[in-house]
Amino acid sequence: MKTQLYDGSRKITVDTRHDECLYAAPRPARQAADIQRQGKDLYFHMDVEKRTTFYLHLWSTSRSIKEKIIPVSPTTAEQFLRGKGLICNLFPKSDPIATLYRWGYGIAEEF
Repeated sequence: MKTQLYDGSRKITVDTRHDECLYAAPRPARQAADIQRQGKDLYFHMDVEKRTTFYLHLWSTSRSIKEKIIPVSPTTAEQFLRGKGLICNLFPKSDPIATLYRWGYGIAEEF
């Protein structure tokens, strides 16, 4: 899906085919008429000036529901990934456990 987002006076063209997908919600293996699935995918877009934009792609297997692209802040994107049990190195390490890892501790149980 290709669309344009607006960040203040800046226009950003995002495309789910070319941007980096950080999380893809599971899709059904086959189409069934009685089962309708919805999901959220998280994408990362970097423009030519190296500015980053995170956005959610809301999709559905139902043809009556329109797909949406919603820009999100880096903090919201990080919380979304952590809610799925994932950690991404694109975000600053403000986590206390990540700080201890940088100090040389191997596992969280050592504390």
